Formats: sequence, C-alpha cells, structure tokens
Amino acid sequence: MKFKKIALIGMMGSGKTTISKLLANKLNIEAVDLDYVFEKENKIKIKDFFKEYGEEAFRKKENEILTTCLLKENIIISTGGGIILKEENRKLLFNNEVYTVYLKAKPDTIFNRIKNDKTRPLLLVDNPKKEIEKILLSREQFYKKANLTVHTDNKTIQKITDEICKELQ
Repeated sequence: MKFKKIALIGMMGSGKTTISKLLANKLNIEAVDLDYVFEKENKIKIKDFFKEYGEEAFRKKENEILTTCLLKENIIISTGGGIILKEENRKLLFNNEVYTVYLKAKPDTIFNRIKNDKTRPLLLVDNPKKEIEKILLSREQFYKKANLTVHTDNKTIQKITDEICKELQ
C-alpha cells in the first residue's frame, strides 16, 4: 500500500465509521474513529459535550485527537463530519502525508440513514433535512479537497470499500 495514513471525511451518515472498519480489515491496518476516541477519553457523549461546552470546545479537543492519531502510521481514521471546519485540521488532512477520501452522499441519503439517530447534536432542530442541506453546502468546498471522492448513494459498503482499495493500490 502506498499510503500509510488514510482519513475518511464527509458528512455524518456518509459511512465513514463503517467503511473505515471494513477497509482496515481488508488492508490489515488499524482503524480509529475520532468520535469514539473523543467519547472514551472525555467520558461524555458528544451531544452532551456540545450542550455543556459548545462546538468550539469540541472542535479544539477533536483537533488534539486528530493530531495524536496522525503520529501513527498504517492507520485509517474515520473523522467527524465537521473536522474540516478548522483550518488546522485541513492542514493536517490535506497534505502529502495523508490520503484523504471524501465519502459523498446526497442530503436525502444522509437524512434517510440518520433520521432516527438522536445523538447528532447538529440535527436536533425542527427541520433536520434542511439542516443537512445547509451544513453540506457550507462544507462541500472543504470536502472537495480530498484526494479521492467516492459517491456512496445506492452502493453497498463492499462496493465502496472495493472502489477505495482500487485507488490505494
């Protein structure tokens, strides 16, 4: 494999966590889910942290976790959807050391995948579908900087994983 650090980026519900586990297994490397690490290290659910400390405090801690994870090699990182909002994180993700994959999904697909998930702090609003569209529109410019974009709509996780593996070889 020509890349020792792979990061999956994209909106919540795009499949980053699921695909990272499958890819890691297939490539025989470590998978790290930043949201899982955050909750484990801070002993608090992300939605509760957001409520208590706010998004800025969350993004700061998220950056610290990303920085630490990128010290490792032979790793695939599943990031949070908003990781690309901080310039510091974009510098860490979009460079020659990290191969970044954007898992792209349409707003309808994202909504259908996560509509019953009450743990998403940015979607605890009156019209979550409209919020998804708004968030995606504001982040797309950053997601597009990835080395590879894989459309996940109407694809199996196996097909998505195979597509990424083909590009990594």
